[in-house]
This record gives sequence, C-alpha cells and structure tokens, in this order.
Amino acid sequence: MITHLRSVEIHVTNPAELLPFYADVWGLAVVEETDDRIRLRGRGTEHHVLTLATGEEHRLGGISLAADGERGIAKLTDRLRGEQVELLSTSDTRMEFLDPEGRRIEVACGLPEHTAPSPKAYGPDRLSHVVLNSVDLAAAKDFYTRVLGFQVSDTYENDQMVFLRCNSRHHCVVLAPGKWTSLNHVAYEVRDTDEVMKALGRLRKAGFDTVWGPGRHGPGGNVFCYFLDPVGNVIEYTAELLEVGDDWVPGEWARTPENADVWGTGGGITPAVIEAMSNPPREPA
Repeated sequence: MITHLRSVEIHVTNPAELLPFYADVWGLAVVEETDDRIRLRGRGTEHHVLTLATGEEHRLGGISLAADGERGIAKLTDRLRGEQVELLSTSDTRMEFLDPEGRRIEVACGLPEHTAPSPKAYGPDRLSHVVLNSVDLAAAKDFYTRVLGFQVSDTYENDQMVFLRCNSRHHCVVLAPGKWTSLNHVAYEVRDTDEVMKALGRLRKAGFDTVWGPGRHGPGGNVFCYFLDPVGNVIEYTAELLEVGDDWVPGEWARTPENADVWGTGGGITPAVIEAMSNPPREPA
C-alpha cells in the first residue's frame, strides 16, 4: 500500500523567518509559497520534502506518504474505517487521517513529480526518515505495522526505538518513547559520506555547527550529522542507509553509545540534544 515517505510539515509562527535557513543554508528550493505555507523540494524528483506552515506553536504539522495506486488508497481506507481513528478526508487518490496519537497523516498517489533537477547545486536529495516520539509506543507500533503495513527492520532493546520500513530502505519512520507526542527529528539524505561532510563544512561556515556527529549508527548503518534549525528542530544529514530484502531478520540492539555511534566520532549525544529531540510543549510566544 505505502511505497515511501514523501514529506513532512512543520508548524512555526512565521514560516518566512525560517525560509532563509532551509533555502540558503540547508539547501532546499521553494516550489510553492502562499500567505501561510511554503513548500520546498530537494534535489530529487519528489514535488516537495518539507512544508513550513503557520501555526500557533512550534510542532509537527503532518507527514505525507505515497501509496502504490488507487487500490492501495481504497484498501487503506477500508482498514482505517475499522479503527478508532479520525478520517479527515478521502478520495480515490488521497486520504488524510489522524493516527492514534493525533498526528495528521496524508497518503496519496499520482502526485506530480519534477522532471528537471533542482536549481540548487547543494542540499539533500530526498527525505530519508522521520522519528516520532510516542506516549504509547506499543500502540503506535501496532498501528503502523498492522494497519499501515510497515515492517519492523530493527529495534533497540525493549522497543526503546522501533525502526520501520515500507520498501527496501532500512527505515523511513522510527518510533521512540516520549513523555508527550512530538517530533524527535527529521533526516534528509545525500548521496554518500563525502556529501555529508561537505554539508557539515557548509553549515559550519554559516554558523550552524553539528550538535551530534559525524558518526555512523548501528541500526540502519547510516552516516549522520545532527543540527538544530533556528527554531530548535533537530535535523539530520544522512547517507548510506542499509538496503534490506524480504529475507531480512530484525535484530534487537543494546541501547549503548557504541551502537548509537559505531565509529565513536560523534562526541556523544548530550542531555541538551536529548531534550531538543524530546520537543517538549512550548508556551505560545
């Protein structure tokens, strides 16, 4: 049913103020802009990978997934009608609903893609994965696997993190335990380790140093560099995520610094970064 992760939407009080960072520093390109919403693309064919939308508070606005066609949309619609979730809209090619913790999820097919490369000479090729903090991780895992059809690729022991896939890429959605429902971080993919390091150099020159990394994760095997955007979202440049097949056997990893960063080069994840990844509720400005 679901083929890949398309985009994420982030709510901020003023999207225009955040745009220079994502366009000039991070390397995305504007494809649509209205009074309350800005959509940006990467260097790949996906129409957009990030939407900056006006909201009363800083939070995740939604996740967009691609379906394998109208039959996939119909099948998922039937499944959701048997669940205790809110269906916001449905059509032959698109549906929108709230998952059990109230996250807005869009699933669509037949959407336009770009036929020409992005005008940017640098930046992410595509969206890699999104990590979600869940108050009831067991229920979230059940919903994303049983209802949406994701498969578990790996876990940290006792389901401290659950890595989910919908195609051959090791993960595109990751569930993490949280005191509240929130966004943990968003990861953007580039071609290889060399491109990750070039991005690190570019961001440092712009005044945005890494908050964790460079390093390589155990689960998924991907190279990482984590940063904070100007409003405090944790974002990641990543590359070389594992490709797995139907014969892949999920592993349970010990939750150790050595497995989080197998190279031991990232400097360790600090309490401040863990707090940023928890994305606690914030008082309106």
